[in-house]
Amino acid sequence: MIDYSLLVAYFLAILLFLGTPGPVTVLVVSASVKSGFKAGLATVAGTNIASLVLIAISFIILQGVFSVSETAMLWLSFLGAFYLIYFSITIIKDKIDIKQTVQESSSLVTKNHFKDGFLIGISNPKDVIFFIAFFPLFLEVSSDIYSSMLILTLVWILLDYSLLSIYCFIFSKVSSNRVANIIGRVSGTILLLIGIYVLWETSRRLFL
Repeated sequence: MIDYSLLVAYFLAILLFLGTPGPVTVLVVSASVKSGFKAGLATVAGTNIASLVLIAISFIILQGVFSVSETAMLWLSFLGAFYLIYFSITIIKDKIDIKQTVQESSSLVTKNHFKDGFLIGISNPKDVIFFIAFFPLFLEVSSDIYSSMLILTLVWILLDYSLLSIYCFIFSKVSSNRVANIIGRVSGTILLLIGIYVLWETSRRLFL
């Protein structure tokens, strides 16, 4: 049985996370500006495969924690809420300069766009920590942990391809720092509220 309210919350959280400009987004935009829309799509494919590798690693770790104790998983969600709050505050505080970041990343763009995307996606081990902290918040989307992992992964793939492709098109046409910063602050604020809510819920279940 699927918890559709939790699935919607996960859907929105991924939209906010992926919708916030970051290194992957900048590389995708750089490839699009330099070599065209198809190059951007190839870069997206590379970053998506990299994220799936990191997701697989995080799921292996989470499965080990879950097999030990459901309470241990709840504690992981509790700690994950703190990480989500920290992550969202960082997004809110960051100021984005699209032209500068695109220029800085242009040297990373080669003729092998898929490889570029994969390397930039896999090169940040902190993303594994993010996934480990993030996914426990939504593993109850299904009564079976394996079904939950499958659902969460499929939704990630769909939104990752869709949103990065949209970014690839929009920001290769319109490089507006104001728009990018508004998107970042709004996304960060909503993620912050989600983190606070998760912190409250896990605290209530652990301590009350």
